[in-house]
Amino acid sequence: MIPMHTQLAAPAAGASFTQVLGSVGLSSLACAVFVILIIAIRSKSKITKRYFDDRRHLAGLAAVSGVLFTIAGGTWRAVAQGAHDLSASTLTDPNIMASATPSGIALILTVLAFVPEWQKRLPPAFFGLAAGVSWGVAGGYWGILFKLIASLLGKLA
Repeated sequence: MIPMHTQLAAPAAGASFTQVLGSVGLSSLACAVFVILIIAIRSKSKITKRYFDDRRHLAGLAAVSGVLFTIAGGTWRAVAQGAHDLSASTLTDPNIMASATPSGIALILTVLAFVPEWQKRLPPAFFGLAAGVSWGVAGGYWGILFKLIASLLGKLA
């Protein structure tokens, strides 16, 4: 029961009941996920050790981060696109794999992120971030996965 003399705060401009976190915005959500990703890579927090001790979970967080950074745009897109371009240009080197398609790159980056038993925490995070971006570039089922994650993150922000 709210006392009669208490005034409730007005909702933020642009806030909607369909947004889970109110009017946080994609850029703020990207920044928060980036901080979580850095803490998970460094493995300094009890919470991140509990949930991201398995490198596959860390790769999954990085892949979702790649999708989020791409749809957030601006600097976030540049960071994610840089990770993708670095790994994709290495994979499409004529000495390694001359005729790689975007779907092939998405498959290889996803395999590199989730299959090997990495000893360090940075490789699955890097390949996961690049894989998240590559899903949007590849199209097909990869594009459906990208759009599904993007729409869920859009509803969250």
